[in-house]
Amino acid sequence: YKSDSAILIEYFREEWGIKEGERIQFPFPTRGKTFILGKPPPFGQGVPILFLNISWIAYPEVWETTIQEILKKPSLYLVLLYRLKTVPEMRELQEETKRELELLRKMLGKIPSSRVSAIASEQFSLAFGTEIGGILAILCDGQGIVRAVEFYPSLKRSPRWSEEVADWRPKLHQAVKKVLDEFFQRGQGR
Repeated sequence: YKSDSAILIEYFREEWGIKEGERIQFPFPTRGKTFILGKPPPFGQGVPILFLNISWIAYPEVWETTIQEILKKPSLYLVLLYRLKTVPEMRELQEETKRELELLRKMLGKIPSSRVSAIASEQFSLAFGTEIGGILAILCDGQGIVRAVEFYPSLKRSPRWSEEVADWRPKLHQAVKKVLDEFFQRGQGR
């Protein structure tokens, strides 16, 4: 799975400009169902944006400290990227998309900031990958130029959710903090 995913991620990195020093294609040229929750990001309007690929993990207990760290930067806008499952057009299966979007809305509701929105798409698991070898974060400057691409760290798998959260939460927070520190120490976030 990881090698197939890596090939797809590299393809989308080329196609969508997800490489340091390149202007990312935004809005992302997705196919399939795509939804924006919250206001559209101020892309290319002088505001740096962090695209955080939360994959399928729309649970505040995993992301709370990471999001708090991001929101400490007053000039930074956060866009959560959520991968929707590809669902056939059957009515019963469309309910799955509604459930996923509701889970994402609930998570957004727990983030008290107007500097956060989310984009959910069926194509994101192909373009960004998942928590297994996928892209975790893409940081763009105010002109939409990619300044950092950070991949997911290795995450523990466990039959117990509490064990996964205990492992994932600090690792994800540390990976994003590293990207933010490097970007803002270089003075690009002003």
